Amino acid sequence: MVRRSLCREILLQQRYQLKRRNRVEVVIALVVVIGATAIILNLSRFAQKAPFPVSELEYINAQSKYQALLLSLAMLVLLILYFVNESSLSAFFALGNIDAPAKGVSWLGISEGESWGGLGASLSIFITLTTSAFVYLQFRKSVGALKQLMPYLPWVFLFSLANSFSEEVVYRLGVIVSLVGAVDADHILLISAAAFGAPHLRGMPNGIIGALMAGFLGWLLAKSVMETNGIFWAWFIHFLQDVVIFSAFVMAAANTAHTKDIPKAAGPLVSR
Repeated sequence: MVRRSLCREILLQQRYQLKRRNRVEVVIALVVVIGATAIILNLSRFAQKAPFPVSELEYINAQSKYQALLLSLAMLVLLILYFVNESSLSAFFALGNIDAPAKGVSWLGISEGESWGGLGASLSIFITLTTSAFVYLQFRKSVGALKQLMPYLPWVFLFSLANSFSEEVVYRLGVIVSLVGAVDADHILLISAAAFGAPHLRGMPNGIIGALMAGFLGWLLAKSVMETNGIFWAWFIHFLQDVVIFSAFVMAAANTAHTKDIPKAAGPLVSR
């Protein structure tokens, strides 16, 4: 009887400690993501005040400074995650198995066990076409000729690489690494979706539709990270969307500059 009572007490203590640990990890995830988002939403102010121009186009100048600050923030988030859960960070902060089997999602047409190799490629094309259509509708009156983009294309690719990496660190790794093992996987996907979608009320794509699009993308990218144990597909798909968006911003800025009315820098992708 005494042994049984002791075992029950030990079991209750273990459950309490596990629940306490889970609560702590949830709080850490919320602090990291909400704190990083608050900083991101204000980075553009500092970017516009920073010196050292790198281009005759004001948008390029502001965006280059913004991306440098955002990348610094991503490094800080990685450092925090290293101390919070080093083993989980090591597991997910990698390219991962790009051909890993996916968990089925019938309403998306994703079959159980389907390879992320083919799935990721298909999603890359479909999502990029959708983003392109949405961005075209918003920018069709402000962009000029495609040739205006050509001199700035290296900047577009550089911004897209940096922005997609930094946001994946904050909104995918920041959520997954903090919560994996403490929160159900389906809930982690939803948290990542909400965290990524909400700032896009002011972003690009913007508004309610833009936030829903970004939220769905956040859910899908988090799913890829968890199922492939890596960020390759999330980073690559995100990068393609940023190429489309930055191209539109740069073309609009170049077109305005061409008409002798050089604009203030358009807002960055999340603080926009």
